[in-house]
Amino acid sequence: MIRIGNILIDPFDISSIHEELKPTTDIKFKETQIIQIIYKNGVVKNFTSREIGMSYSDFIEYFMKECEKQKENELFKKLIALKSLNNE
Repeated sequence: MIRIGNILIDPFDISSIHEELKPTTDIKFKETQIIQIIYKNGVVKNFTSREIGMSYSDFIEYFMKECEKQKENELFKKLIALKSLNNE
């Protein structure tokens, strides 16, 4: 699980992330972007950029960095486990 802005998500459960392109009719939310997250189990969740606390582009950039960190950490754990098996 990773925290991005104000939400906590598991990147391995996500199928895709989209920016909703339909215009907002409410004048107060004119600058708000809608970020749509589609999970592998079919659940679709819509978040506004105000709820998350960052824009769509910032969200995607941060998401990609965090996913890369998690993959590296898992790889290091596997390498350490293999090394410890070889040392026995």
